[in-house]
Amino acid sequence: MTPAQEALGIFEGQGDVGKVLHPGSASYDDGSKTYTLSGSGDNMWFGKDEFFFVWKKISADELTFSATISVLGTEGNAHRKGVLMVRQSLESGSPYVDVARHAEGLTSLQYREKKGAETHEIESNISGPAALKIEKRGDRFYMWVGESRSGLEFAGGSAWVEMRAPFYVGIGVCSHDKDALAKFAFSDVELDLKPKHPKKGSYSTIETVLLSGDARTALVSRRHLTGPGWTADGTAITYVDYTTHEQTPFTPLRTAAPVGPPVPVVPSDFSYFSSKSGETMQIWRKSADGSQSSQFTPDDFNNTSPHLSPDGKSLLFLSYSREYNKLSDDTPVMLRLMNLSDNSIKTLVTFVGGPESLGDLPWSPDGKRIVFVSYQPMSVIRF
Repeated sequence: MTPAQEALGIFEGQGDVGKVLHPGSASYDDGSKTYTLSGSGDNMWFGKDEFFFVWKKISADELTFSATISVLGTEGNAHRKGVLMVRQSLESGSPYVDVARHAEGLTSLQYREKKGAETHEIESNISGPAALKIEKRGDRFYMWVGESRSGLEFAGGSAWVEMRAPFYVGIGVCSHDKDALAKFAFSDVELDLKPKHPKKGSYSTIETVLLSGDARTALVSRRHLTGPGWTADGTAITYVDYTTHEQTPFTPLRTAAPVGPPVPVVPSDFSYFSSKSGETMQIWRKSADGSQSSQFTPDDFNNTSPHLSPDGKSLLFLSYSREYNKLSDDTPVMLRLMNLSDNSIKTLVTFVGGPESLGDLPWSPDGKRIVFVSYQPMSVIRF
């Protein structure tokens, strides 16, 4: 990070994060209350960032930070972006969460959970919203989007990133091209450190996730949705409305990737199920003829809802802390994936879920995506 420059509007510092070839700049028009930022940088992804940042150092358990973001100019990389960001430090690989508006319309909640870790995202199913808001409740972050600040709506999904006070809140620009500068305008900027949270209540979000851990919102509802699954051709998703108990198919506005051809379903020598083992719930497997049964996941979590991938190479399941006696609809859970060739396990996503967050057909027919439902109770829940 270059040394902090002069204060600007509500912010107290500015400068480039990471090694950029072209220094960024910022100006503020007090009459229109508009910040104009010019920034370079190769990307804000993987384990490091390169961008221009205007910031304020704060300490707060909860906050909302919103603005109207405009792309200035027609030339440049389609993924140049303007962001509203909460960041632990000014180092390139710092943990952070942002809401990012790309020039081509893609809008995402992006986050890095640990220093130098891979960046992940939850893409909105709304393209090119003018207004964005990032909301922090404890260590949980949400994205809101809309055509105006007054029309902001919850965009679905959430990210858990621990932020130790003090941390940085600000606006930033990345050109997504190390040899270029990109320009964005931020107007109607508002930072509220004592938000009243007028929009109470819970949301259900149907999300799809790639095996990389990057997710995309498929549907957001104020109703309680359960049991999402794929249709046989992979072009639509079904879910059950808890109130009406009706199964409903829908086609997502944006899918996580082009639908690929179904892979041949490989018969397995085993079937998998969950059962109580001592103090925890664990995954067990038994031979196809039912003659042998053995415990498969002896770890410190409760593990349940196993689903074998279509190619038979991976096992998907939900995990939650042994501190919970059972899996209810407000439990912090992990969606985990076991590679059956070496039994290694990785966590794809963490979210608030329940016993029906996975339906009977969570795997897409091409084996590249998983569908699940998360719940957002809009309360301070720590993982």
